[in-house]
Amino acid sequence: METRVLPDSNIWASATLHSWFALIAAQSQNMWSFYWTEDIMAEAVRARRRRFPRSSSKQIEDLRDRLLPILEENRISNYPHDDSVWEYPDPGDAHVHSAAVFAGIHEIVTNNVDDFRGIYSDRVLPSYVVYTADEWLMKAVECASALVDKVILDQCSYWERVGRRADLQVRLSAAGCPEFSYYVGERLQYLTPLPLETPPYSEHSPE
Repeated sequence: METRVLPDSNIWASATLHSWFALIAAQSQNMWSFYWTEDIMAEAVRARRRRFPRSSSKQIEDLRDRLLPILEENRISNYPHDDSVWEYPDPGDAHVHSAAVFAGIHEIVTNNVDDFRGIYSDRVLPSYVVYTADEWLMKAVECASALVDKVILDQCSYWERVGRRADLQVRLSAAGCPEFSYYVGERLQYLTPLPLETPPYSEHSPE
């Protein structure tokens, strides 16, 4: 069964996580379907602009423009607030939770996991599972290691084309993914970058 995944805005706001999740989404081959909302995208764009106030408009617009060809068909819209929830650890997450419930999302990926795990009481079975980016990427390794290897090589190929050091481990660690960073480092010892087709997505912005 295809797993429906809803990344939170803090995933797309990070250039590093943006690139990894977008590449996986583009090549998931019906294993995962990645969903999005206008609210989540707007939050990600706003967060990126706050972090890089001197960036050109194109650098900020690319956050959205590079994702839409991959995710556009999976936009969640016209969803109501989930009135079964009276109180949120972070009220700002109400729209993410409500969209997930409305669309039958199986997994939310966010680096604010406690805010989502606190929505449900111990007596209520959650309608979705919440993962950090690191947890989800390691789960992807378990489910589709060959796909992850392909994405690792795509990342290496991109950084080689632009003439910069890949520093994949450093970037992943800085993005809060220590376990996946270690895994990528181990795989790089065995994977030989070969000439690859240009991936359907590449990331040009700094972490």
